[in-house]
Amino acid sequence: MTAKLPVDAAQAIRSYLRIADRILPGGIIACGVTGSIALGAYRPGRSDIDLVAVIAEDWRTRPDLIRRLRLLHLSQVPRLTVGAVRGRGVSACCNTVFIAESEVSRPVTEIRPIASHTGEIFDPDGAFDVNPVIWKELVDGGVSVQGRTIDAWEVDAQPDQLRPWIRTNLREYWIPLATQLHERPPQDPKAVLRRLLTSPRGLTASTVEWCVLGPARMHHTLSTGKIIGKDEAGRHVLNAFPQHAPITEVALAKVRGARIPSAPSRAQWRALTASAMEDMITASLG
Repeated sequence: MTAKLPVDAAQAIRSYLRIADRILPGGIIACGVTGSIALGAYRPGRSDIDLVAVIAEDWRTRPDLIRRLRLLHLSQVPRLTVGAVRGRGVSACCNTVFIAESEVSRPVTEIRPIASHTGEIFDPDGAFDVNPVIWKELVDGGVSVQGRTIDAWEVDAQPDQLRPWIRTNLREYWIPLATQLHERPPQDPKAVLRRLLTSPRGLTASTVEWCVLGPARMHHTLSTGKIIGKDEAGRHVLNAFPQHAPITEVALAKVRGARIPSAPSRAQWRALTASAMEDMITASLG
């Protein structure tokens, strides 16, 4: 474990990898941290802990591999429960993508992930986070926590695919999400947000945070080539899209664990969020 890691994240990762070694002895031969930690934007007790785990080749063909990975995911339930009780939702737990040893050095868009888990969701067939954005985080600021250092993984983040991938994601995920916010609760949002987006009480602050700051981060990366965290993304919106400052302040308050502003009213959040998303997406794709 390295000194670069925040104390609470280091403890969580150490516990997670100990459990992994019991469930899959020798199965994880390397592990790196991406996400907010790699970006220098981690907030103790609030941010996710995003991992890329490399699975030994001799485990890849074992018929019980997926079952064991499910058990590893279930080991996060206590942490998820505590997070929910303390109002953190599905943050502050280890979210992991699993790739085979033989896939590590392949171009990221050609890697076939084994499985992944994010929050309470386990995906036995793939991993969204195996993409040029996450791999750039891994290359630029990833932290090795087990096995070979990341620079020895010889990863191919395909930097030439970064902007095309972001534009495709904006068109295929974010545009439909913004459109559905205008019309009705989205039918197919990101799995971990389904219950938030369809809440009969309207949008939550967590949903505003996701929907406003996600497109903001992408707009910034398309403009500069740099990947940023949520707090910096909020500041980017305030500078580049000042007309959306009121709803952005709601998103930033959620990120920072601060008091949610009384204005705009919650009844306005859905329309203001959709409007901010649409302006940022249009600017990104224009």
